[in-house]
Amino acid sequence: MTEPTPANGLRDILQLPPGEPFMVEMDTSMLTPASELRKLEHFTLVFVNRGTAQVEIDFRSFSLKPGDMLVLATAQFFQCIEAAPDLNLSYVTLTRDIYREVTLMFDTSFFAFLKEYPCLPNPGGEHVLRVNHLLHALTDIYQERGHTFRLPIFKNLLQCFLMSLYDKVKERLLNHDTAHTSQQEELLGKFIALVFQHSGTRREVQFYADSLSVTTRYLSSVVKSLTGNTPKEIIDSRCIQEIKMLLRTTRDSMQEIAFRLDFPDQSFFNRYFKKHTGVTPLDYRKSRGSMPVAF
Repeated sequence: MTEPTPANGLRDILQLPPGEPFMVEMDTSMLTPASELRKLEHFTLVFVNRGTAQVEIDFRSFSLKPGDMLVLATAQFFQCIEAAPDLNLSYVTLTRDIYREVTLMFDTSFFAFLKEYPCLPNPGGEHVLRVNHLLHALTDIYQERGHTFRLPIFKNLLQCFLMSLYDKVKERLLNHDTAHTSQQEELLGKFIALVFQHSGTRREVQFYADSLSVTTRYLSSVVKSLTGNTPKEIIDSRCIQEIKMLLRTTRDSMQEIAFRLDFPDQSFFNRYFKKHTGVTPLDYRKSRGSMPVAF
């Protein structure tokens, strides 16, 4: 079966060939064949072997360097802003159905953390060796198209890796000390999951504290100690991402967006956005464009 190749001859690693449930490749040339804004259809792990790139994931900017890993979930918005000519990657792409099956036993905090930390810096040492072993194992099973258990083996390998990844994300990106407990980490995970679900319209810390049956003071203490950010900073950051998404992927007016996100009025909406970005919503739309999105 022939894989789709874009006009410039570079494979689109974020898109699966027709009929393929997953795809694995090591040492390929490009992150994406074009710098178009797109809504991701599949789940993709990208490992940077060489070179650098600048990307946006859900309208947050990330600089990639050798050793970094991208975790790109379905329905996220992605854009490659620029890439060095020598950019070299390895990647694993799979369907949404396989991703759901592999992560069926994971709690909501797992998905929240992956969305909050889609770009993982080079961990170095033993983890790099484990990643290389995984990629070789996944590549081998991907190429064995006649293997009776090809898909189950792929799922098992990926599930083990994602479990390890989740553990490493928490270990590297949370401020661990002996005072922190698994209950506090669980609370943080639930908080982040709620933020991704409601931050577009609910921007008060009190709402999240009530939803989690804790006081705002306790929630603030836990979130600040584990992440270095206040709950309000996390809520506002995610809300700004929602606004940017609407500004860049729809033709809705400022008034319509303000209404959709439950702002009191357009004036308040404008002030809120400018406070957090330094520009008005209209200026942001003009500078970045209301763009057609590739689905």
